[in-house]
Amino acid sequence: MTSDLTTREHPAARHVRGRSPILDVVTDLHEDVTAASFPLDLPGAPDLRELRDRVETQIGAHLLPRLKREAGPAVVVLGGSTGAGKSALLNSVVGREVTEAGVIRPTTTEPLLAVREEDLWLVAEHPITELADVVAEEGVPAGLALLDAPDLDSVLEGNRRLSNLLLETADLWLFVTTAARYGDAVPWRVLQQARERGITVAVLLNRVPRRVLGEVRADLMRRMADLGLGEAPLFVVEDVGPHEGLLPDRAVEPVRTWLTLLGGRNTAKGVVRRTTQGVWGTLRDDLLRLADGITAQAMAAGTLRQRAEHAVDGAAEALVARLRTGVATQGAPTTRWLTAASSGGVLAPLTGDPARIRRGWRGGGVRARSVTADAIGAETRRALVSLVGDAAADGAEALREAWSEPERGGTGLLTDEAVSPADRDARVEAAVAEWARRTRSTAEELLRAGGPAAKALDPNGLGGLLQAAAAGLDGAARALRSLLGGEEATTRVAEDLYRTAESAVRDEATPYLDRLAALGLRSEAGAGLRLRASELKGHL
Repeated sequence: MTSDLTTREHPAARHVRGRSPILDVVTDLHEDVTAASFPLDLPGAPDLRELRDRVETQIGAHLLPRLKREAGPAVVVLGGSTGAGKSALLNSVVGREVTEAGVIRPTTTEPLLAVREEDLWLVAEHPITELADVVAEEGVPAGLALLDAPDLDSVLEGNRRLSNLLLETADLWLFVTTAARYGDAVPWRVLQQARERGITVAVLLNRVPRRVLGEVRADLMRRMADLGLGEAPLFVVEDVGPHEGLLPDRAVEPVRTWLTLLGGRNTAKGVVRRTTQGVWGTLRDDLLRLADGITAQAMAAGTLRQRAEHAVDGAAEALVARLRTGVATQGAPTTRWLTAASSGGVLAPLTGDPARIRRGWRGGGVRARSVTADAIGAETRRALVSLVGDAAADGAEALREAWSEPERGGTGLLTDEAVSPADRDARVEAAVAEWARRTRSTAEELLRAGGPAAKALDPNGLGGLLQAAAAGLDGAARALRSLLGGEEATTRVAEDLYRTAESAVRDEATPYLDRLAALGLRSEAGAGLRLRASELKGHL
């Protein structure tokens, strides 16, 4: 919003400024409310977000300015339904057209704050100047600032939201309605909220035809009494017929006179004091409601984390169970092994008596055997990549289903796939390749120890055979048992495979959990807001 305001210190400031004893408490409270978030789509979350915005505005744009500078003008917000004549009323009270009035709806799209020139410095640092344009107008009653707000029931959502926020800045709300619109539900709902929050309210019934004046006035007074506003000032402006520009003086004189009396410095201070005191009465309840909402969000985040971890853990455990059956070696790895290890095959010597190797086998055919054994390992790795990738995708789908359950709050975190199929494949391939690298290092250690294996295969060949055996290829396992004199190495590689597979599947949850963690939902924040509410109560 634009403004000609200056932030230089006014000479009179030193005489009116004072520091309230609860200023520090309310300042910290404002920071806590501003930081409160309700990102999960839990039941009631939209209402809590609206409440948070309202309380933030209430504290930042009303309480803090009043605590910092009590001599500021009382803010009178002209609010009401579309076409009620708020802008025309402000212009008529001031005596000059300072805000646009017309038949196009909505007319008021930019809030405007009219204030006397000598009071400009008092509102220079007021947060309301960030929401409204500010104009200096001598027709404004001394001690007041008149705010023309957008329609409460505007067709534009942004206008409706801004209008409701501006009401939180009000010291007094002049509710403007018409004989045709005074029964509308939205303004009366907001009136109820204003009364509950202790905002001083007056009602102006505009454009009332003379023939129905008595009937409409009586009905409106009954509605006000039912709402607990029976003592609120009520003004009636008769319908003056088609006209342009300002309303006749006789039509607005009662409102102008009342505002002038209200604008007396002592009277205005009393309005401010009553409204501020009314705010304290509801603020603590609002803070406790926000605190409960923060706690609910944090608990829901913990539940989402547990459900995500459970989803991928289930997929990981199911994968390991399948791997233990040897499923990864079915098909191509087994076929290639049977061909190579059958009578006359290049790997047939590995299935015989290892004593034969110890008695004089001098390593002939090591390269051919190693190339073939390495190829069987490669077939096994390809099968593992497919199995682990499918299990990771299953885990991600289970996670998304768990977070999509109604009222869990996780739907908003599932706007897209956290991991694309291509990225998943690349990650799984890298994990299996790293497992294969570690297996080759194990093979190198075994070959350095000597024995029949050192004369039968090179590191790549022994590594490939270890991979196939760890994945469940029985023939390869038996051959290694003969060459290595036991199953320790095969078992170690197999356990490494299971850990690698489990980790690859569980990693599928990481992007989702990162999204959840980035929300910063902590139950301690709710406890902190409750503490602030207690501190506030202790200072009142």
